[in-house]
Amino acid sequence: MAEKDIDKLLSLTDSKYRLSVIIAKRALQLRSGAPSVLPVEQRVRTHNLVTQAMRELAGGKLTIGEELIDEDRMNQEYQRARQAQLQAQLNAERDRERDRDRD
Repeated sequence: MAEKDIDKLLSLTDSKYRLSVIIAKRALQLRSGAPSVLPVEQRVRTHNLVTQAMRELAGGKLTIGEELIDEDRMNQEYQRARQAQLQAQLNAERDRERDRDRD
């Protein structure tokens, strides 16, 4: 994907750096649960979120700076999800310790 459409992607931005930042931010948004704008048949071919973000941008499915979720909201949702994950791990560890103490 990257090699095939890299010229098109570069033409959408003013520098390689900005392109990298845009793709990275979109991949983080996808990781945080933002819905993909790609058709389902294109999404299932890759689980790599960077490639998916590049496909969204190259396919004209995204406009830079628009149609992306608010970064503050994304960060808050990510923090909540991370806290829930850590709490679940802590609860699982406590349950294992309780089971060991019973035996």
